[in-house]
Amino acid sequence: MLLKFFELGTIEPVLRILANHLVTACPRCHKIPINEVFAEVQRNQSSFCWRCQPDRISAKIFLKRVLRLKDKEFQEFTSNTLYTRSVIAWLRGVGRFGVSRPQPTLPPIAIVWNFTYRCNLKCLHCYQDSFSHSEVFNYSKELSTAEALQVVDIIAKSGCGSLSFSGGEPLIRDDFFQIARQTTKRGLMCTLSSNGTMIDHTIAEELVASGVSGISISLDSLNSSFHDELRGVKGAHTKALQGIEACAEIGRFKELIIAMTLTNRNSKDISGLIELAFEVGATRLYISRILPVGRGKALQHFNMKPSDRKKILKDLAQEFVNYSRTGERIAVMTRGMTYFAPQCAVLSNYEIFPISEIVVGFEKRHKDILGSKTAKKLFRQFAEYAGGCATGLTYCGLSPEGDILPCAPATDVHLGNILRYGLEEIWVNHPILRTLRNRSHIKGKCGRCAHNLICGGCRVTAYGETGDWLASDPSCPY
Repeated sequence: MLLKFFELGTIEPVLRILANHLVTACPRCHKIPINEVFAEVQRNQSSFCWRCQPDRISAKIFLKRVLRLKDKEFQEFTSNTLYTRSVIAWLRGVGRFGVSRPQPTLPPIAIVWNFTYRCNLKCLHCYQDSFSHSEVFNYSKELSTAEALQVVDIIAKSGCGSLSFSGGEPLIRDDFFQIARQTTKRGLMCTLSSNGTMIDHTIAEELVASGVSGISISLDSLNSSFHDELRGVKGAHTKALQGIEACAEIGRFKELIIAMTLTNRNSKDISGLIELAFEVGATRLYISRILPVGRGKALQHFNMKPSDRKKILKDLAQEFVNYSRTGERIAVMTRGMTYFAPQCAVLSNYEIFPISEIVVGFEKRHKDILGSKTAKKLFRQFAEYAGGCATGLTYCGLSPEGDILPCAPATDVHLGNILRYGLEEIWVNHPILRTLRNRSHIKGKCGRCAHNLICGGCRVTAYGETGDWLASDPSCPY
């Protein structure tokens, strides 16, 4: 594989120089060669500059070789802003950090913003300790509308590709739609994670109008009493279902995700939730575990025994592999359980598994742009360069007051304020993020595991349970 060739000691410095050259503005025309390559492919004509034209030609050849795309495939690829931003972030990452597996990008490709401390629910496992009384002691810390708009501009200008709003409940903030519109206007993919209880048809329409392309709504059980117990408010289950139905009925979200928190009391609901998600037209079902952070620290007894989790993961992996091969029904994936990817790999003879817990080369959104064969080929070849836990590599979190977090659930680990220091300074230089970028430093069985490159263990779980970001993931049942 060409990428592995570039890891050779004698070749890697050359690639770093080339990568930096392609993302640096031409001194004559002041245009960035890689940006011009993408623009030229779309308009099918060259913008001539004798100084950087050779760079543009070599960049086009280089990218097509690395991505292994034919002319038509390359044109389809460059039509998607998230893809092109990801490539530029990858090139800048190579230039700054060198070639490695997994590959850090510059900037992060995705950021999850805990947009507010406030919430209308009182979830027992909330990693941010959010609920209504947070307003008393935390509301004053949150960014103003003007500051939030400034944050969006910083993230967009950095070259990040995706900004996802989480919380608390993001819809509680009156300015959410204004911030979402600015996010979309600045070319970022805008998504929302919500408890769904505030969403009706009017809100769903406004979300689409604001540019929210994907929405994830929490639904933990078919049993309303258990969902309401876990979420801390009676009637939350009914309202969440209504929110899901409202989003499904307008049918204009590229992604409609149902998110389930797996416990030792609702595992029997998985098959029913898969059916429900399929029936309403959801694109994915995400299954998470209770993380040992925030209020989740006191709820670890809700997590399943390792032997039970292994059985469920095997069933889920088979469901995922079947979906990936046939395109039928929906994608079932996990979060906080990076060891799901190796199970999919083993079942499929290392052909099919999710990347970074969020990206699948077999999803409809990728097939629609690239075609089925191209999507499968492209994402598979980059699997070991973007596999497993993405913390500090291609993703980070952001707090309500604008502090960078290693991971959105790591709400007690503030790395620096984005308004004061900027995104790039913190992303490149903070010691915690630098430590997380070398999988060979991970200790214990995670460090020795043959699946290290496509898994690596959940780093926030390792931190939450041991206080050490590089410890082996204690939740791994294998």
